[in-house]
Amino acid sequence: MTTTPARVVSVAEPRVRATTATLTSLVVMGAALRLWGLGANRLNYDESFTAMAGRLPLGSLFSYLRTNDSHPPLDYLLHLPLARLGVDEFWFRLPGVACSIAALVLFAWWMRDRGRAGVLATAVLALSAFEIVHGREARMYAELELLGVGVAILAESWLRTPRRRHATILFVLVLAGLFTHVSMFLVGAGLFALAGRRIDRDAWRWRGAILGAGIVWAAVWGPSFLVQTGGGHSDWIPRTTPSGVVDTVASLVTGGTVAALGVFVVVVAGGVLLIRRDPGLARVWGVCFAIPIALAALAGLVAPVLLDRTLTMTAWAPALAVGLVLDTLLTRRRLLGVAVVAIMTLLIVAPAVGAVTSTSGPDRALRRLEALARPGDVVAVRSAIKAPEIDWALGVRGGQPWRPVTLVGITPKVAGLRLGNGLASGRVLVLDWNSKLRSAPGYDRCAPDQRFGTNRIVCLRVDRN
Repeated sequence: MTTTPARVVSVAEPRVRATTATLTSLVVMGAALRLWGLGANRLNYDESFTAMAGRLPLGSLFSYLRTNDSHPPLDYLLHLPLARLGVDEFWFRLPGVACSIAALVLFAWWMRDRGRAGVLATAVLALSAFEIVHGREARMYAELELLGVGVAILAESWLRTPRRRHATILFVLVLAGLFTHVSMFLVGAGLFALAGRRIDRDAWRWRGAILGAGIVWAAVWGPSFLVQTGGGHSDWIPRTTPSGVVDTVASLVTGGTVAALGVFVVVVAGGVLLIRRDPGLARVWGVCFAIPIALAALAGLVAPVLLDRTLTMTAWAPALAVGLVLDTLLTRRRLLGVAVVAIMTLLIVAPAVGAVTSTSGPDRALRRLEALARPGDVVAVRSAIKAPEIDWALGVRGGQPWRPVTLVGITPKVAGLRLGNGLASGRVLVLDWNSKLRSAPGYDRCAPDQRFGTNRIVCLRVDRN
């Protein structure tokens, strides 16, 4: 009779299982936050712009983006089928959420062998209001979250053991990034620097992949980009200041600027600690985060560049830095570490909960406008540039025929649409953002203004006299 020897259980196995369970729980929690109430609010202006652009004929879409936007076309093409189907808010935002969740899953997998620091970093990324807010929007930022994590993992893998396939994957990722957002230029410059002074074949393949993607982008979208740069679409972004750099970095962690200087110091300290603990990963952190933000800050001295959304691809790096600092404090100064963890939890969790439970300003305004509007009314918005909001909410999603109309005599200019196919009611309902509508010759007020904060809905009727 033979006996099967008992399997020797490694002391590390329970710890591995605990880490895996914790990371899985964090991913589930992060996914739940990204999905919670996803369709509760009407599309905001940027999302409505994406939706209405997606309803243009394909031949007109590119010329429209060339003169009316500052972004490349890939995200618009991804949302185009949903825009043409006129789906509701949940389904229109779902592809972005899928990318954001995929970024979180990929990051958790990357952190699986990095102990408590990796778990804490994953927790920060899962609960970050910045990641949640922009991961829930029907815009290009969720795709950037995924691209950013993917590029970082690829960079570390290439540093450890270069393979021919790395260059091919890098070409695809960089090209996708360039056609998603111009911030890929910043990250691409960092990735190019990753090869340093190396002159071996792998290094030249790495550089060639980046340059090749840039050449393809320049040939296909470069002329349109030059037109976009003169459009002034991003002039509202402030120029670089020291406080602006601090606020931008802090916002990548908390989604806001509360205790910005403290969060900034923690992120910088995490970068320093990473150099001592894992020089290879520190190098990736530097080229994928430190170099892009430095370039953005420098460019922001003369152009509208420095903004937290511009650095969406790098947002994984501050999360890693915070996780490393918290792990170090818990190891060396336990009481201080517990206190800092508690503070960071408050700074991160409260905005995250607010991000998924609050009602947006556009939602409140558009719902009230929908409740007032009747067939035959003309519904308008001031300023005219915000026309996509009412076109999508009351036109495409309104459930009745509609067509754009031109209104004259109202100052400042408004954009409108006529509801229904029946007789005109003579009413014009104007959603007046910031209450700046000054005059409307030829119209009389037909109801008291409905105010909500600094905004209002103005009811006008054509003067028959």
